Amino acid sequence: MEFKKDDLYLIYINKIGYNSKGCGFYEFIFTIDPETIDIEGWSWDLSPACDHAEPPAETFVNALITLKTKQFNLFCLHEAVDRPYTHGYHTIHALAYEDIDNNEIDGHSDYDRMFSKQSDGDDYPVLVFHYGMSLSKVIEKLSIRKIILRDDEFIDVSSVKI
Repeated sequence: MEFKKDDLYLIYINKIGYNSKGCGFYEFIFTIDPETIDIEGWSWDLSPACDHAEPPAETFVNALITLKTKQFNLFCLHEAVDRPYTHGYHTIHALAYEDIDNNEIDGHSDYDRMFSKQSDGDDYPVLVFHYGMSLSKVIEKLSIRKIILRDDEFIDVSSVKI
């Protein structure tokens, strides 16, 4: 079934890990009904999230979009050692945010780049993704970094070879 981008809502970002080239792999999980979830079944109510929180069951997932990038690292809520995943559900904390302390590109952190113009004239605000964010909004945020949606993947256009 095909859904409109404004009908899909972000409920989980799953960090898969990194490959040998330093590219991060993530799954952005969307549903059409972000209020119909199984908080106890997925252990979202237990703390810490890193030892308990599980991705939604497949029957609740209406779209799963992968991202592979070397541009930035995301800290995902399911890695948290001090809070349950329900903090994301209630938007107390983000589902994922750019880890500005660990990103060093050409000797400059993302924090430095955020407040200065790049040679191509682009500003790079810190990426933050919240529970219930529409797919359209996620696409908009990633497009700033020249990442586009193609089929079921977010593609870093700088890595596309023509």
